[in-house]
Amino acid sequence: MMIMKKILIVMLLCVLFPGVLLAQDEGFTSAPRQYGMGSQMFTFRAGPVVPAFFFRPYLSDDQLLSFPEDMHMKVGGYGSIRYQGFLNSTVALGGELGYLFAYDLGSDLFTSVPFQAKLTYIPVQGTFELPLSIGLGFAYNSYNSTPHTSFLSFLATAEAGFSWYFREDWGITLSAGLQLIPELYGKDHDSHDHTTIAGFMPITLSVTYRSN
Repeated sequence: MMIMKKILIVMLLCVLFPGVLLAQDEGFTSAPRQYGMGSQMFTFRAGPVVPAFFFRPYLSDDQLLSFPEDMHMKVGGYGSIRYQGFLNSTVALGGELGYLFAYDLGSDLFTSVPFQAKLTYIPVQGTFELPLSIGLGFAYNSYNSTPHTSFLSFLATAEAGFSWYFREDWGITLSAGLQLIPELYGKDHDSHDHTTIAGFMPITLSVTYRSN
């Protein structure tokens, strides 16, 4: 609960932060930003995460468990920091480090620390932007209720957002996406039948600082 309160505080700051800057410069009018090689973005993100599904391909029954009826998990939280540099006027490449958590109905805690390379395409630019992102990387996961309490997995993400740049260098973004976290076992492993692909949906509010 303390972690969730901290994420809610960060989201509140994301909402209040634009108002503080606008109050300092009421006469500012945002001009369309021209991105190019060397332009950069620094982003701080936080919000709730919805456990979307568990897919267990090698079980004969209950292969797909969906939220909320079958997964027996509660809505959790996600926070991250991201840095990206532009390769051209519309595409940026960088990295993201995050922290995801969710409790099951028995109050056992699942946590994941994802670190990934992030590619973002921004087809609509200016005061309002539409960033589309995909990511690949790894996640260090821990779940209290399993005999293998922690494991390192692959990670794949996709995300879409809507950004408002209230100043030339500062903006806020509301985004939603999907994180896929597979727990894979070889066919000779004792837990092969429990191979699982977990899907989580972060819904985040972020603050971005951009510079040329």
